Amino acid sequence: MNPKRIAVKIFSTAPEAGVDLAPFIPLFHRVIQQGSFEGLLVDVADYIHVPDGPGVILVGHDVDYGIDSVGGRTGLLTVRKRAGDVPLAELLQDTLRRALGAAKQIEEDPSSGIRFDFGQVEVQLLDRLAAGNDAAGFEAAKGGVESVAAQLYGGGATVSRVTEEDLRKPLSFCANANQAVEVKSLLDRLGAAPDAVAEVPGPQVPGQTAWDISVEQLKQLRDTRADFVLVDVREDHEVAICEIGGTQIPMGQLGARMSELDPGGHIVVHCHVGGRSAAAVNALRDAGYGNVWNLQGGIRAWIQRIDPDLQDY
Repeated sequence: MNPKRIAVKIFSTAPEAGVDLAPFIPLFHRVIQQGSFEGLLVDVADYIHVPDGPGVILVGHDVDYGIDSVGGRTGLLTVRKRAGDVPLAELLQDTLRRALGAAKQIEEDPSSGIRFDFGQVEVQLLDRLAAGNDAAGFEAAKGGVESVAAQLYGGGATVSRVTEEDLRKPLSFCANANQAVEVKSLLDRLGAAPDAVAEVPGPQVPGQTAWDISVEQLKQLRDTRADFVLVDVREDHEVAICEIGGTQIPMGQLGARMSELDPGGHIVVHCHVGGRSAAAVNALRDAGYGNVWNLQGGIRAWIQRIDPDLQDY
């Protein structure tokens, strides 16, 4: 079984009690700025006004994190998406590692005010084509879930089905430990995360800011139609040679035209090779724009690794 989407929910120690969700909006914005959770994270969505709803969601390209109260039970919901052709057990290990790592950091943040019960996780298979909520889907998924639960909690782990055969709901499991567990031990059992930067073809450039993204990540944002603004800080004569769209604000005009950009918006800045855009990102962040990113290597890296048909200069 190779589901494309899977979710893991780690409940708070008092899941039915009210949790103040407001602190998670700035907390998740800090996560984006610092890159402290796994994944390419791009925005924060606020659903606090919805009773027993999705709460506050940290939206990413390959993974979402959210403090979720659906069903009246609050916890951290981690949704792994765009997984590709990955077996269930491997995908569940990956999702659990991300979820536990995020939960650990959330607990350590004094503003969160939440603690998690790491002795129980709920697993939801959100790909109904690969894992229908019926007897066949249950039998196909059960072995993979049980093997990962045993890795996580040891031989005494128990796995039960959460939902009955209802095609309107995802196939879900609950895994429980038979003794007290610590999050650090669970993360050790799952192993280290893979290298964050995958090998990509073509010439590479060194990091230019603390907020670099690669041309591959920019392509992902475009392919998934993420809500962001691309800003080109090159001059008119450079744009006439080649361009990849976006809003042109030449570097010399940035100070006077900052007000054209949304301080709370997701912004990616590029130039020719990354120097001017790096300076622009630093200036914007100093001015309070908290979700601004530099295209590492600029449009030249884009040409070399994404679109070689564009003319370089």
